[in-house]
Amino acid sequence: NHTQSDMGTTVVAAVVRGRELHVANVGDSRAYLIRGGEIGQITLDHSWVAEEVRAGRMTPEEAEHHPQSNLLTRVLGLYAQVEVDVFQRKLEPGDIIVLCSDGLTGCVGDDEIKEVVSECSSASAVEQLVEWAVDGGSTDDISVIVIKVS
Repeated sequence: NHTQSDMGTTVVAAVVRGRELHVANVGDSRAYLIRGGEIGQITLDHSWVAEEVRAGRMTPEEAEHHPQSNLLTRVLGLYAQVEVDVFQRKLEPGDIIVLCSDGLTGCVGDDEIKEVVSECSSASAVEQLVEWAVDGGSTDDISVIVIKVS
């Protein structure tokens, strides 16, 4: 569609092989690992504000409400090739993996994500997180996958 030729999309994907987690991402869709009551973002956001924060030119607080927070530096669909980040983690029983789009993270904080996925079944957690994002005014797509490691 020529009217959408300047649009791209983001992706986060994961493969679990035994006790190994392999994650790939482009854009600002994220993967989190919850272990021992702590949440950690596995992926790096490919956005202008995230890169400014990593370079020390902007604080996370400034980035959170910056008017250009949706400006992505890497996406799928605009160019023939794109650099994909790949991450690996060893998994332990009790770990929880969350894959999500920015439609969720733009409205629901990391601590809220950790709380609901730790207390609910995977299916219930997904329903609750999507509901919170919608109630929080998300105007973007909301995609969520929760994987609990046994």
